Amino acid sequence: MGRFLGISAVLLGAVGLLLCVTAIGLGWMTATRTVDRIDRAAARLDAGLTETDERLARVESRVSTLRSEIKEVRGGAEAILADNPELPRVRAEIERLLEKLIPALDRLDATAESLRSMAAGLRAVADLVDQLHDDPEATVRIRSAADGIDRAAEKLNAPRARVDAVKSAKAVQLTQKLIELAREAVAGSDLLAESLATARQEIAVARSRMVEYRDAVVFRVYAAAVANTVFWLWGGLGQLCLIGWGRRRISKRVPQAS
Repeated sequence: MGRFLGISAVLLGAVGLLLCVTAIGLGWMTATRTVDRIDRAAARLDAGLTETDERLARVESRVSTLRSEIKEVRGGAEAILADNPELPRVRAEIERLLEKLIPALDRLDATAESLRSMAAGLRAVADLVDQLHDDPEATVRIRSAADGIDRAAEKLNAPRARVDAVKSAKAVQLTQKLIELAREAVAGSDLLAESLATARQEIAVARSRMVEYRDAVVFRVYAAAVANTVFWLWGGLGQLCLIGWGRRRISKRVPQAS
């Protein structure tokens, strides 16, 4: 009976030890795969942020040029505000300013419309960051920048929609209407430029924090793998003790030679 118990203990211990080793191996394999997925997600996120920042930089440059053109129109209109708009010279200048302002408004409006898709892209990036780091506060400023771009795009729709009204204004009101239109466009472009600058700044912050988030998640994954290893090592030690006990039981039952 003692020999049977010893053999059973050795077999059970061997099976248990094999299970412990398998559990440790599976734990580290899972951890490695998880870290690999995290790294791929972080790389895609960083590439997306970099691409978005480059696009915003190009748009920021275009907006800066358009702002200068619109401010020039506003300055020209303010310079002739005191003149009689019925004079051919003044009328010709107003027409010239309008001809310069309308294309600038068109380009600014088109730029604002394209930025709506970028704002949606920023929100998508924020969603990815939230998946990598479960903290909604981490992406509040990115979402706020996207909302700012949407508000600026909406505000820029108003000046473009009023161009026809300015064209049909009475001569005595034409210069003042032109100034109001240019001022409104400048205010919208300023808001857009500010939103772009904020968005680019938050992208830079998100990229730096993303490294911290990635490291924190990877640390937790490896910590879990270590804890799993320690647990199963402790179990494996118990199986080794069971095997040792079984071997002692078997050796005690071996007949001694005469």
